[in-house]
Amino acid sequence: MKLGRRNFLFGSAAAATLAGCATAKTGLRALKPGEKRNIAMIGYGIQQRSALIPQFAGTAKYCSKLRDMVKIVAVCDCDKTRAEAGAAQVNKIYGDNACKAVLDFRTVIADPQIDAVCIATPDHWHAYMCVEAMKHGKDVYCEKPLTFSPEEAKKVMAAQKKYGRVFQTGSMQRSWSEVSEFRTACMIVRNGGIGTIKYVDANYGIGGKKLGGPSHPLRFFDDPNNAAAESDGYEQLGAWGWDMWLGPAKWRPYSNQLAPKGVNKFYPMFWRFDDDIGTGYNGDWGAHHLDIAQWGMDMDGSGPYRIIRSDEPYSTDLYHGGRRQYGMKMLFKGKDGDIELYHGPFGVITGSGGWGTVFYGTDGIVAVNRGKIAVWKGTGLVKPDLEIRKQIESGEFMKDKIVAASIGKDYGTDAMVKKDDVLAKTLATLIDRFGLESAPVQLYKSVNQVVNFCECIETRAMTVSPAEVGARGAILCQLCNMSYVYDTGFDWDPVNLTFANGTGDPAWLKRANYRKGWDVVV
Repeated sequence: MKLGRRNFLFGSAAAATLAGCATAKTGLRALKPGEKRNIAMIGYGIQQRSALIPQFAGTAKYCSKLRDMVKIVAVCDCDKTRAEAGAAQVNKIYGDNACKAVLDFRTVIADPQIDAVCIATPDHWHAYMCVEAMKHGKDVYCEKPLTFSPEEAKKVMAAQKKYGRVFQTGSMQRSWSEVSEFRTACMIVRNGGIGTIKYVDANYGIGGKKLGGPSHPLRFFDDPNNAAAESDGYEQLGAWGWDMWLGPAKWRPYSNQLAPKGVNKFYPMFWRFDDDIGTGYNGDWGAHHLDIAQWGMDMDGSGPYRIIRSDEPYSTDLYHGGRRQYGMKMLFKGKDGDIELYHGPFGVITGSGGWGTVFYGTDGIVAVNRGKIAVWKGTGLVKPDLEIRKQIESGEFMKDKIVAASIGKDYGTDAMVKKDDVLAKTLATLIDRFGLESAPVQLYKSVNQVVNFCECIETRAMTVSPAEVGARGAILCQLCNMSYVYDTGFDWDPVNLTFANGTGDPAWLKRANYRKGWDVVV
């Protein structure tokens, strides 16, 4: 199926749509008076539909200014039904028919009239699309986790440096609201408010079916006993569309759990837990809570030096391939000695709720998650174990040492839900108690990551989560996954981003083969 001239083309892009084709490095496109930057949205799943399009189109909270700055002119998806639904959504917002449905992402990447792209595809496509977009002079916003493998992470970093593009990783917890629980937590930690950090917990997954930490061995269908029903919908996507959806990943039969039929109203987790496409909850929620750990530890430009294998029991769930689900550790070289990071289950008591990231210092503890924060001061160094983690989660830990706390309300899938008054008062107390407004270390403040990205397109300033931050965060997710998948520990070189001291297998750092020649080439 030839899509080049039968579908919408921008400008004279048709001649440059071949995979791997690059143009010279370019600056910003000159705008006519009153003209806005053109944005193309690639991948029309529930994240694009419910979160990203409303933000880029200026209808979400904090984003109204974007209606005067940028305009979405294309929604691209290899499924025609989804692409057309995306264009219709955008046109309804703007009240016109200017946004077009596009099937082949190379069309928008190659078009000189497109200023930036927003990539919200499954993880196995991120690196290729990011690098090719930057080659073609596009600024890039890409959902987390930024890449599928450490080798891809290195290439995305190299591409941003080589082509000089503005880049934002969709780690939205760094850009949360006017007064953010995550920024406040990291500000307290980075300014020594609880002494020297010695331990960090990053919690996600509950160890149940499909919801543990690591990815699962490749299988064709989510439920093999339901293969016939999961095969329904192939005709909508077609042979070309399914081949494009798979891209560099191994071929397998169509499954509507991987590429949902129609405009899906659920988050398709099957692909996220597939060894060849995602990294399980490590790359899903881990990309959020490990990112906050990285931010709080001041490790945005570094990483761990050692990975320690979990000693938790092996899973007996057949879907898990016998893999342990939590318990691995990472060691980082801090300014005052080692910092130990532990991956635990989300909610050690009930299997839900709980804290996302917890920092343990020599004189206190900071625990944070969406909608809630708690800070203890004067505890001395606490080495966390299961009982202490349960006490912290329940609120029973050293009540006399709590500076301020709010259990708040989890945000769920809506990142813009109004915070409760208790949380707002708690944050105000903490900001005053630790003198954060005038503290020596001031972290980048952004109330919305999409607005931050669009502003940086014009100023050419660094975003709150540029390629290196997103890539190193993705590597943390991948190192976690490797430890579980191969049931091992290893040493790591955070400078050269490779194994150290003769440990590990270099083959684990990259995809063995990129199907159809979709190799990532900087």
